Amino acid sequence: MVSGASGIDFVLLVIAADSGVMPQTREHLQIMEILGITRGIVVLTKSDLVEDDLLEICEIDVRELLEKTVLKDAPLIRVSARTGQGIDELKTEIAKMYTASPGRTAEGVFRMYIDRIFSKSGFGTIVTGTVIGGHLEKESDVILLSENPKTLRVRRMERHGEEVASIQAGDRASINLVGLEKADFSRGMVIADRLLKETLMADATLQVHAERCKLDLWSKAIFHTGTYEQQARIHLINKNQLLCGESAIVQIHFETPVYLQHGDRFVIRNSSCDLTIGGGEIIDAAPLHHRRRPEKLVNELELVAKNKLHELVALELKKARTPLTAGAIARNLNVSGSKVLKLIETKTVKGVLRFDTREGPALALQSWLDAIRIDIITVVGDYRKKNPLSAKGINLDELRSTLKLEKSGAVDDVLLAVVNGLVEKGRLRENAKTWLAGDDSGAVDTRLARKVELIENFFSGCGMQAPLPNQLKELADREKIAEKELKAIVHHLISTGRIIKAEDTHIHISVVDDCRKKLIEKLSNSSEGIKVADFRDLINGNRKICLLLLAHFDAEGTTVRQGDFRHLKPSAQEKQPNKSC
Repeated sequence: MVSGASGIDFVLLVIAADSGVMPQTREHLQIMEILGITRGIVVLTKSDLVEDDLLEICEIDVRELLEKTVLKDAPLIRVSARTGQGIDELKTEIAKMYTASPGRTAEGVFRMYIDRIFSKSGFGTIVTGTVIGGHLEKESDVILLSENPKTLRVRRMERHGEEVASIQAGDRASINLVGLEKADFSRGMVIADRLLKETLMADATLQVHAERCKLDLWSKAIFHTGTYEQQARIHLINKNQLLCGESAIVQIHFETPVYLQHGDRFVIRNSSCDLTIGGGEIIDAAPLHHRRRPEKLVNELELVAKNKLHELVALELKKARTPLTAGAIARNLNVSGSKVLKLIETKTVKGVLRFDTREGPALALQSWLDAIRIDIITVVGDYRKKNPLSAKGINLDELRSTLKLEKSGAVDDVLLAVVNGLVEKGRLRENAKTWLAGDDSGAVDTRLARKVELIENFFSGCGMQAPLPNQLKELADREKIAEKELKAIVHHLISTGRIIKAEDTHIHISVVDDCRKKLIEKLSNSSEGIKVADFRDLINGNRKICLLLLAHFDAEGTTVRQGDFRHLKPSAQEKQPNKSC
């Protein structure tokens, strides 16, 4: 009954007049309530087999049973299949209830649990099931969600035996799929119009209906949703014990992956599957593992259970610890992007701010924004302390990396919005697309600037002789420049383009530029190329510096090596300065 109940709008609660209320009658009522089915008609069958006074007693028993259920005001009709009594009245009531049934939305993710699979000559593989969400068009693709998801093409669809061009939530449908083999299928599988996230855990609300049934802090049960059936462990979050008639927030742990969505209804039965314990509704299909049960967590989950999707969006942002686009939130929750967008546009989610980014609307928690502002100011200050030689501050890539944020257009746009807000308030100062503290002029300390000048002059003074590492160290020792400080100065000179690193040494940029100019002039007037020996004569340098410079010119694209010769790359002509008349 559980697998077939998905997608039902209203029920016929059938009770035999000669038998009265049976245990399965009570169980079916419980499952109705669990699955959120609130409308129905009560049908007393075999009315012709019972005397009128016994029939009256049966009706009284039924009404007493229904008194505290969703069917307490449901029509009750006596029928007889043998005599036809009440059949027309029942048909009329069914038609009225059908007409009054609210239409199902075709929005959202298309999902259908497969309850039957078979092959038909001339068609191939056909699956049947109840569409539990979204809509599907003929000739579109679907994905069989499994350990190895498989994309399939829809060839033909039928609803109640008639071919249709589309199906939607609530429909019983059969779908002819191209690419599906019976061997690919196992009970509980779902087809969807997109790849959904699987989960081994879910947060949910749970109510116990079975009498004399008790759930402890951890309990085992059989979990049912759609056609999926698997043993699960139930962890109570806001209670230590759950008795009949009580509700709780729980975390459900599955043995095999399942594809769930916020709002999905489920039923749990005992391990022998002969008793329905209770059921409830999924509130988060991708939760964190709640090893502990702090009061803050309990309050958050109770809030989500009461206020549904908009609180779940806030919870998703809290889990992510970063801004998320509407599309990313939708993927994480296995819901449609349009549903999240609609929520953003029509409801103000408490504690959440919206940003328009290059990747569409994005959301960020106010608490995250408050914390990230403090972190940004700290990171900018620390960067300056670590890079005292730079007149510039930290750039966007370095800032994002230090804050350990994912690289994306949406994150960058939100981060820029926060940084620009700090600039407007004077907490930061922008300098050439980098940021310094608001009170930081960017000036380099006078004593440090002198040391930088001293080291640069050393490299410049080496001219055509590649300096040895011990020569640089001797200078640093003489001038009392610590090793760490020396490394920072050399790194600064490299990053500002005043020296280049060449293997284990460094060469001043004035030497590099002068040698490049001579090399380009030489090769521009010769098609033969140049050897190392010729280049050594050209610049009047030793063999080591010649090899280092030629390797550098190859790497930067000025020259290209062919055997023992270097030739000028065509693009390198642009590096040659214009000759004045």
